Parts: sequence; C-alpha cells; structure tokens
Amino acid sequence: MELKLHAAPADLARVTALPAVLALADGPPVTQRLRTAYFDTPDLRLAANGVALRVRQEGDRFVQTLKTVNSASPGDSAAVAVRREWDWPVAGEAVERSLLADPAVAGLVPAAALDALDCLFVTDFRRTTLLVRPDPLTAVELAVDDGGVYAGGQSLPLSEVELELKAGKVASLFDLALTLQNAVPMRIGTESKAEAGLRLVTGRAPGPVEAEALGLSPLTTVAEAYRHILRQALRQFLANEACALGGAHVEGLHRMRIALRRLRIAHRFFAPLVASPDADRLVEESRALAKRLGPARGWDVLMSGALEPLLANPLPADPRGLPGIDRAALERLAALARSAGAGPAREAMAAILAPGCTTMVLALAAWLEHGRWVSEAEGDRRAALAAPVSSLAGGWLSARLAKLGKAARLPEDAKARDKLRRRLRTLRYTADFFRGLYPEAAALPFFAALEPLQAALDAEQDAITGARMLGGLKGADPQTVAAVAAWIDRQSDKRRKALPDLWKRFRAVPPFWS
Repeated sequence: MELKLHAAPADLARVTALPAVLALADGPPVTQRLRTAYFDTPDLRLAANGVALRVRQEGDRFVQTLKTVNSASPGDSAAVAVRREWDWPVAGEAVERSLLADPAVAGLVPAAALDALDCLFVTDFRRTTLLVRPDPLTAVELAVDDGGVYAGGQSLPLSEVELELKAGKVASLFDLALTLQNAVPMRIGTESKAEAGLRLVTGRAPGPVEAEALGLSPLTTVAEAYRHILRQALRQFLANEACALGGAHVEGLHRMRIALRRLRIAHRFFAPLVASPDADRLVEESRALAKRLGPARGWDVLMSGALEPLLANPLPADPRGLPGIDRAALERLAALARSAGAGPAREAMAAILAPGCTTMVLALAAWLEHGRWVSEAEGDRRAALAAPVSSLAGGWLSARLAKLGKAARLPEDAKARDKLRRRLRTLRYTADFFRGLYPEAAALPFFAALEPLQAALDAEQDAITGARMLGGLKGADPQTVAAVAAWIDRQSDKRRKALPDLWKRFRAVPPFWS
C-alpha cells in the first residue's frame, strides 16, 4: 500500500532530514542508485492487461518484478494505491521469460506476448530510504526518489516521495504525509513510474477519468457507505488532476469539480449522523476550492462548444438572412476569448497546485481513515451509524425527488429551469450513490430517462452562459459576437424543443427505490 507525493527537486533533500521524521526513524537513511528497465510489447499488451514488467538493478543485484498497475478497488483509501507484486532475482537486465510461467502470475502476461517483449523505457534515480515507526505497531518505508524517466531521447523528471505501509493502519500513511506536507510543500501523485514511462513512450496526454462504481450493497452500514462515497469522490478528484493541469482536455477540470460536488452532496446527507466539526470544516474548504475552479470551466466550454467548432467550419451567410461569420473576425474573437480565459485558467491551476489543496485532501482522508467519528460515537448516533444505509437511502432519494415539484411541464423561465437543473443534478448524484442497494433492472430505466434530460438542461445553461460571456468580451466586434450568439442560440433551440418530451419521459418512470 503506497502513497506518493511529488516535491520540487530542491526540496527533496529536506525530507529525510526533517526533525519530525528523524525522531521516528528506525536507523539512518540509506541511499542507492536504482536503474530500472521496463518491458512490454510494441502494442502495449501488458499495459492493456493492467501489469508492468521491469528489471531493476540494485548495486550488483538484479530483480525482475511483475506489478499490477492501478488495481485499487472501491473499498481502498483515497490517494493510496494497492498493488500486487511478484519479485524474482535474475542474472542481468534481460527478462527471464520462463519466470512468467509461474502459476502465481498465470494470466497476467499473455503467452502470445512473451516473444515480443522489449525494453520500452528506463528509470534512473537515486533513492534515499528510511524506516519510520510512528508507534510500535506501525512501520512505513519512506523513499525519496530523485532522477528521471528516459525513452527514445526524451525524458521526464522524477522528484517524488513514496510512503509504503509495511505494518499498521492506512491512516498512518496520511498522518506521515501531513507531517511532511506541513514542512515541505508537496502534491499527491496518482501515477506510477510505469504509467509515467508509458505516457512518455506514447506521447498521450492524460485523459479524464470517470468515477468508478460504488460497491454498496443492502448490507452496507451507514458508516461504511459514507466512507466509501467520500473515498470515491477524493479518488476521482485526484485521478483527474493530471488531465486538468495538462490542459489538453476540458473535461479534466470539470471532473474535478464534479468530484468535489459529489463529496459535498454526500456529506450533507450524513453530516447529522457523523457530527464532526472537523469534517464540516474540511468539506467547506472543498467548496471554496471548487469556486476557484469554476470560471475556467466556463471559458473552456465556450471555446470547445462554440468557437472551436465554428473555426473548424465557418458559417457562410444564411439564405434566411442570418449573418455569416468571417473567419478572420472569428479568429480575432477566439483570441480575445482565450485571453479572457487565461486568467481564470491560471487561477484554477494555482488552486490545484496550492499546498492548501493537498493539505485538505490529506486531512480529510486521514480523518476518514482514523474512524474516530465511528469508534467514539455513543448512544443513538452509534446505533444509527451501524444501521444498514438502506434504511435511510429511500427517504433521502424521495426527498430529493420531491424537490422537483409535481409540474407536468417544464418551467418556461430560464432561471427556473436552471434551478430545476441543479436539483436534477443533485438527485442524479444521490441516486448514483445508492443504486447498488436496489435491483439494477429497476435502476436502469430511471437513469436512462434522467441522464439525457440533465444533459440537455446542462447544454442549455452552457449556451446561456457562453452567450453572456461573449457579450462581455471587451474589444470584440459586435457583428461577430451577434453572429456567434445567433449560432449558439440555434444550437440551443434544438435542445429546447426536445426538453418537453425528455421531461415527460422522466416523469413517467417510477422511482427505482419505491
């Protein structure tokens, strides 16, 4: 079980010299150089199978390792990677294929891939390790890695701290990470060295990551459900950080905001039972962070949803008298929009990279994993946390459904529709939290009707926001703005016409929890 932190290269040497770390150390730090060759087929069949194969040189010794990549299950802690690993001593850097026939790893390496294995990239770094013992029952290996990943004449820096739990509770990893974070600013890392190397080999930018399915069942207690939902939200937030920071895909930032929204919605339901001021404070910090990410999302949607499609296919003048859009004028408008969005984008990146963001995630994860909010609960609250969550979920879902009202028609007013959109979004997230408590056959029609309705309302609101942002662009040509706004309105009109039928279909589907 590992927790990875990224630090600036200049700060790495400080980590193992921190008094708070040395006071817990079992022996002096040990430094060695590690060179590791990673193997796969040219078409990356091992990576597709979720494993990494490497041979590492440690002094005069070579060790061949097969390791699962990102095998965390829904029950695992946020920010902690749980991986399976097999090691064999070998004679040199070449892969010994016969070892991969071991019954223990059967199926992880396709037999057809063995003859096509080749070294795709190498990591070369200095590792300084300490064994840290916060208490007699806990042992954590702290490793500081300083070096790089190399492939085909290209490289990526390696500047990270790994905390590996050897014995004890997972909460100890978060406690130690918070100790380090308070002294040396760091960020949580979710990408393994193997994944970083593959990114270098393929040139693919990190993409957006969907939330994994929650593993709740009718036997899940209230406390377990709360822990699982918050873990999932934190994992989704962290998993999309690389995509958001890379800036190649607008969905990365959006998924981070969704994760924080899901966290807040879930906490709102459980907060009276959890009764923790610390959790309330940390969740409120997540709200402040989400607000800093919001403005950049609006400019992303305007660019990707309107200006970029129009740049790809500029509109000629319409026979009905609608104005065309001159490409040069459109490029000037897009440049103004990019310039206007640059500030919010920098603010969003700064918010993600700020030490307070990492501290908030680590502190909330530590609070969640220590579990004192369960172990120290008394009386009725303790009994309520131990009860099946199914005893509460139906009531919570019905309350969210009732918030939609009983209107047979959608409101005509855009502001009222936006209010309905927000309530539908909360209902969808709540239904998603608890769908595992009910037969999937009953849940599917409900989601099949809710999701397109919500998507249409979201798109309509994006169009309204985009047109408003265009209207506020200083220095923009009014004629070009009017033409783009007219195009956006025409696209929105198609969605508006579909809304009554989508609403009618949704209202006709019975709630799957009743």
